[in-house]
Amino acid sequence: MERSKKKRGLNGNSKEDLIFYAFFMAFPVLQFSIFYLGVNFNSLLLTFEKYDVMTNATTWVGFRNLKDAFVKMTSSPDLVRAAGTSFLAYFIGLLIGTPLALLFSYYIYKKMPASGFFRVLLFMPSIISAIVMVTIFQFFVERAIPEIAAKFFHAEIQGLIENKATRFATVMFYNIWVSFGVSILMYSDAMSGISPELVEAARLEGVVGLKEFRYITFPLIYPTFSTFFVVGVAGIFTNQLNLYSFFGASASESVITYGYWLYVRTQSAASKAEYPELAAIGVWLTVVAVPMTLLVKKLLERLGPSAE
Repeated sequence: MERSKKKRGLNGNSKEDLIFYAFFMAFPVLQFSIFYLGVNFNSLLLTFEKYDVMTNATTWVGFRNLKDAFVKMTSSPDLVRAAGTSFLAYFIGLLIGTPLALLFSYYIYKKMPASGFFRVLLFMPSIISAIVMVTIFQFFVERAIPEIAAKFFHAEIQGLIENKATRFATVMFYNIWVSFGVSILMYSDAMSGISPELVEAARLEGVVGLKEFRYITFPLIYPTFSTFFVVGVAGIFTNQLNLYSFFGASASESVITYGYWLYVRTQSAASKAEYPELAAIGVWLTVVAVPMTLLVKKLLERLGPSAE
């Protein structure tokens, strides 16, 4: 047998292959190093520095910024309210959005009447521009609904976003609606991987309908469910609820989340002197979010069907 003239690497790849892979991976690695590691490392350094606007110089202040940030986060009414809103938004999405996404996914998976129509309809908000979706939604809740109420019910009502009593609920409805697409796509895809033979065997044993979902479908898609759960916990302090699309930088106190507050403060910072405080708050949020996420992940692994 004629031996190959090409030199092979450790995994049997030729030098040309290795060079190609190196060039192929160079850009994403460089991008990750600069825009993720570099930016986050710089933010971490800002936590321990103070910027002097007059001299354009930084001074090392140790843990002073972290101490001041902790005091502000626990005493500022705006930040305490933002933390509460962030958790409330997560739990509303979990208790309302998740069951609805599972329900529609199961409906589509079982190919029930008009399931294809629902799949397209519910996924559409995920592929349409956010600005277009917000514009359409605002027109509907701010103008169409009040006009319908006046014409058919002779009732004068405010727009649902303009009305303080319904503002948060309306924003949450929008966020649950536009997130359906990705959730349903992932859940229905996971369901489609379930063995038809297993479902048929369960059906012969009388496991149909909700019993099938409880004992067959849900346990088998539990890894997908737990992934969404954990990702949601990790994003509690970064979720902006699309508030900037609705209100710009002037959202009312009743709907502000931590993610939105940080984004607006960073974008509107009058000078670099404000960045160390914001970086310190970001560090504290990370300190809270990381162990909380890991704890939830462990609990889901322990309580899930696979643990039985």
